[in-house]
Amino acid sequence: MKSRKTRPRKRGQNRKWVIAGSILLSIAVLLTATFVWFPSKTPANNTADEPEGLKMLADHYMTVMRNLNSTQTKTAMASLLNPNYNQTDLFGWEQTKLTFANDPNGFFEDPAQILRSGDGICVQWSEVYVSACLALGYQSRLVAAVDTSTWSYIHVWAEDYYNGTWVHVDPSDRVWNNPARYQTWDWGSAIGLTVRVYAFEDNAYHDVTSSYSAK
Repeated sequence: MKSRKTRPRKRGQNRKWVIAGSILLSIAVLLTATFVWFPSKTPANNTADEPEGLKMLADHYMTVMRNLNSTQTKTAMASLLNPNYNQTDLFGWEQTKLTFANDPNGFFEDPAQILRSGDGICVQWSEVYVSACLALGYQSRLVAAVDTSTWSYIHVWAEDYYNGTWVHVDPSDRVWNNPARYQTWDWGSAIGLTVRVYAFEDNAYHDVTSSYSAK
C-alpha cells in the first residue's frame, strides 16, 4: 500500500519539475530573443573605455538636442519663422534677434527663453540656430570644441547638413562654412591634441576633430 501511495506522489512531483523547467526555458528563450531583436541603443562613440567626463558632457548635449528636436519645441519655433526660409536665411534672421553677451540675461538652454532674453553666448546662439533649422525640417546639430583636461566646452557652434555634407556654421561669430576659422584662435593650435571637437545629435555624438584641425 505504501508503494502505491508513493508512486503517484513522485509522478506529481516530477510533473511539477517538468512544468517549472519548461517555464524557465521559455523565459530564457524570450530574453534571448528580446536581446537579439531589440538590442540596447548605445550612442555613437560612447563606449565603456571613454572618459566619464566625456560621457557626462555628451549626455548633456544629447539631452539638449532631444529638446531642440522635440515636437513641442519645433512647433513653438516654427511659429516665429518664415516657413520659406532656408538655412542661410535662418543664419541672417538670428542676427536680427540676438546680441552677443559674455554675461547674458540668463543662461537658458531653451530657444524660446533665449530669444525672449535677447542675448546669449556662443552656446545659446547655436541652440537657437539649430532649433530654427530643425523646426523647418533641416538637419542641424550642435558642435563643441572640448578641453580634454577638464571635459568642458571651449566654444560651441553648429553644423548643417547642406548640399549632401555637414557644413560649419557659427552663428555667434557670424561665420558660414569656414572650419579653419578656429586655427587662429588661442586654443586652435591644440585642436587634435588637448582639444577635441564633437558633434551632438539627439541620440548620438561623433568626434569630428579632423574637420577642424590643421591639414
